[in-house]
Amino acid sequence: MRESALAVLLAWTLAAQQGLCGKLEKIAQQPSNVLVDYYAYRHISIIHFNVPERTVAVAFKFTAKEEKTGGIGRCTPLNISLYLKSASLPFVCPDGSKVAAKLIEKKKRRRQYSLEMQSDGEQYTIKIEAPSAGDWYAIAFRSWTDPEDGKIKQQGLSVSCETVMDAEMFVEMPATTSLVDSEIEYKVQLDETSDTAIVQYLVPDVGLEELSLSLKSSCGEDCNIVVYVTAEDNLADGLLNSTAMSLSFKPYVDNFHFVTLRLLSGNASNVTMQLPMNHQTDIGVDQVTPVVLSRKSFPEFFLFDYEHLLGNDTKPQPFNVTAETLSVLSFEIGRVYDVGGTVTLGFKLIDVEEKYKKNIVLVACVSLGYYTNITSGGSCVRARSLTTADMYVNATEPAYVHVPFPEAGTWYVSLRVFCPEEEKEGAEEKTFNGANINISTNSCSCSRTCLQDDIVCETCDCLPRCPVVRVESIVSSSPCIEGRCGHRGKCMHYMSGGFVFSACYCTGGYRGFDCADNMYVLSTSGILLQLLALTFSNFAFLGSIYVAVKREYFTEAVAYVAVMFFSTFYHACEAGEEIYSVCIMRLSVLQFCDFFNALLAIWVTLVAIASFGPRLTAFCQVAGAIVLAMGAEMDRTALWVFLLPAVTGSALIGLSWGFRCKRKRTIRYPSRPYRTIYFPAGVLLVILGLVCYAFLQTRRNYYLIHSLWHICVAIGVILLLPKRKYMK
Repeated sequence: MRESALAVLLAWTLAAQQGLCGKLEKIAQQPSNVLVDYYAYRHISIIHFNVPERTVAVAFKFTAKEEKTGGIGRCTPLNISLYLKSASLPFVCPDGSKVAAKLIEKKKRRRQYSLEMQSDGEQYTIKIEAPSAGDWYAIAFRSWTDPEDGKIKQQGLSVSCETVMDAEMFVEMPATTSLVDSEIEYKVQLDETSDTAIVQYLVPDVGLEELSLSLKSSCGEDCNIVVYVTAEDNLADGLLNSTAMSLSFKPYVDNFHFVTLRLLSGNASNVTMQLPMNHQTDIGVDQVTPVVLSRKSFPEFFLFDYEHLLGNDTKPQPFNVTAETLSVLSFEIGRVYDVGGTVTLGFKLIDVEEKYKKNIVLVACVSLGYYTNITSGGSCVRARSLTTADMYVNATEPAYVHVPFPEAGTWYVSLRVFCPEEEKEGAEEKTFNGANINISTNSCSCSRTCLQDDIVCETCDCLPRCPVVRVESIVSSSPCIEGRCGHRGKCMHYMSGGFVFSACYCTGGYRGFDCADNMYVLSTSGILLQLLALTFSNFAFLGSIYVAVKREYFTEAVAYVAVMFFSTFYHACEAGEEIYSVCIMRLSVLQFCDFFNALLAIWVTLVAIASFGPRLTAFCQVAGAIVLAMGAEMDRTALWVFLLPAVTGSALIGLSWGFRCKRKRTIRYPSRPYRTIYFPAGVLLVILGLVCYAFLQTRRNYYLIHSLWHICVAIGVILLLPKRKYMK
């Protein structure tokens, strides 16, 4: 692995120094993809590409920019996160949220590329040599930031921007392509005018464990030729800088394999290659027994099963896993329509002999494109490395593993049974991956350690294989995790870029792929504190109501009663997190009544300050109520809805006071106490509340700042509502 990585690194360095990057031609463009802030996986934007076969290199170019849609100010560039992957959607958790369900490890799946960029109009590129052909998916979003620290912006008070991303795909095609019989040697000519070539081989389904590609170069150490072997994924790569080399790889059965050659340095070279099909590494597989599965599809999105049926049976049947046989299941994941859900793999041991029940372990290895052998130490032989198994199943309970957004292609599950040594002089019981196993205290060390997630064992004589066991399998696809999102979320279908995918909509502060992360979940005492602060702060309007009644502002008193009532029950309904919530009617109705009555209270207070006669006051109150009801229904959070009564009411006050000052030929109106003390103090207090409401609210301090807004407005009304004698 290290030599391969060094070779590729050297190849890229030489290519950059000498400019041998080939000619890239644009073949696809995806403009105007709107990106949003990331709070959950449902907020991704999908960009799809289709890479043609026999492509030497592909370059994906992305440009993001901010477009102003309203408000005051200029748009500033934001951080953008982008992930790219072949055959399926990239599965990411950029917020670091925990997932309770057991998922197959990312390193055991297709590689995904990441790119951090800004929406500054600059072009960012991901270039991939020898890409696999077919579907490539990019997902992009505004980079995750802690939502608790994010400011709550009021619509219209700050600039409103839309993040738009344009995407393009450029490909480099080879100078020569050839379809070659693997049994013969084939010669490729590379020179300065024809520096790339692709040679195509068909690998039949003949049970090959490993193939070795032999290459010979005619120009010796003066030449550097980078070599890639690709099927549905990149299988091997290396640098040919001497007369001969060999590349070993695990082939994809019954699939075309492409050998991509690029001349990095040197004038010319003849490369001779051969891919003999009789090369097979014997690593202990005596026999492979296929387990045939039949697909059952359902009409809903991402819902299908693969079942083991015998004859005319309609119900799934168990199958045997023998002592010396590697049992292999295979199933197909189709393009596009199958990749937006989650595949669940589960196995259960049945009818286990009594003497094996305490220490039997079924080892399962999941792979894409080829089946995986299982070593005598219970580890999986992958294409590039030896890894731990994906599942360990004991006789007491089934085990499951989930594959979110599975890649299209043929998946394989290899199964083998092991029995750690039974008790001798003494024994201890350990739990490995949920499997309770009795392990002898005087047995060799590998029997204690091999069946663990973080231990890889190529061989272990203390893990003898067991007799025949019966196994029931579950291979099914469903939205989210088995169609559910735990107890704190709903499984939903979303569409982006013309593609449907499933994701969880979490509630109650929970987050994550399966709504299992409770980092932002408030304690019951915290929820109660927020609920009490947001509701009891409205009782400050009792003072406003008392003052309005005492000063004979009865219409205004009714408006203040309505504000207090609907604001209290609106917050009682939305702030309780379904634990202490009290909803006397639908939340949307309560929200409308809260906003409308708040606007109405502002309006009638300003009309009262203007101090018109009774007829004109009644006309203004009724006309204002009609207009404000319309505005609250159209867009109750828009800036103009708040500015309309404030500006109009202030204008009416100016006209009324100015007319009276002119008629009395004095500027000393209203009376001095109201003009110099109560009115300025009330205006300053309301302005303080507005500043807090508009600019200081975050998700973390919302309940404090919003409660302060309630109190400031209520006390401000007490100061602003004038006594009748002051307005004469």
